[in-house]
Amino acid sequence: MGLRTTSPLFKNAGDLMILERDWNFFRASAPSNLKLNELLYLQDKRNKVLQLSLIKGYAGYAFAVPETLAFEDELTGVENSEHRLEAIDMYTRSFDYGLDYLQGRGIKKEKILAMSEDELLEALEQSLTEKDYPAALYTAQSWGSLINFQKDNMVLVAQVPKVKTIFDWVCKKNPDIENGICAIFFAQYEASRPRMLGGDPEKAKVLYGKAIKENPRNLLIRLGRIQYLILPTQEGEEYEKEATILKRELAKWGDLNRDELGNHSPYRAHEEFNLFNAIAKKRFEIIERNKTKIF
Repeated sequence: MGLRTTSPLFKNAGDLMILERDWNFFRASAPSNLKLNELLYLQDKRNKVLQLSLIKGYAGYAFAVPETLAFEDELTGVENSEHRLEAIDMYTRSFDYGLDYLQGRGIKKEKILAMSEDELLEALEQSLTEKDYPAALYTAQSWGSLINFQKDNMVLVAQVPKVKTIFDWVCKKNPDIENGICAIFFAQYEASRPRMLGGDPEKAKVLYGKAIKENPRNLLIRLGRIQYLILPTQEGEEYEKEATILKRELAKWGDLNRDELGNHSPYRAHEEFNLFNAIAKKRFEIIERNKTKIF
């Protein structure tokens, strides 16, 4: 009873981590919060609030920290990257909790992996309600990220349409869920797949442009356009153009007290993007540090 009463407080505390502006502090502090939530959840495995906090928490930490560090390992040619393995581990934890959550809503684990996309869509429609959307979304994010890190596993790659089915379903129900994560996913989905597997860089370019226009203070979208569209093509001039804009915006975000005209920075009203922007800053520093190896 005590856990059921207080678990929303832990969930809210976890949700407030998006306000963190310091990537290094997030890296150091998030694991202890996750482990505390996990220990509490083990005392009450029917607690959907704590379960959701673990699905979202492990997915968010995996994306923010080990995936960011694995990105630098990829740029520098590190073999057997420990950060890549850590990202896979964290995403696996999120995905496992997600499958447990969905099973608790009537969608059995083994059936998710076996059913067709149409059957999955029907199961989502029949079993989940609005309060379940975030759990489904972050389960799909972790599933997709596990595939992305293990592209040589064709069994996993064949599951991509199911990941897309979940995202399509959730994002149609609530396009603005979780501060614009849908827009980021759809742009990256088109940009990161090779053309032979259906990727469409031109469509991705349009989607990134639309997402930036709708959420100009979310600098992770600008970083994504650089990371997934420009770097693979090694277009140096295009990179410098985008990098100049991102540097300027990161500087504005870095000083919330004023903009170039002495007014309050426009980022002050959008602190919900702080963690996204901290991740963008860290990844941009990695790109700049390794620019000569890329171009």
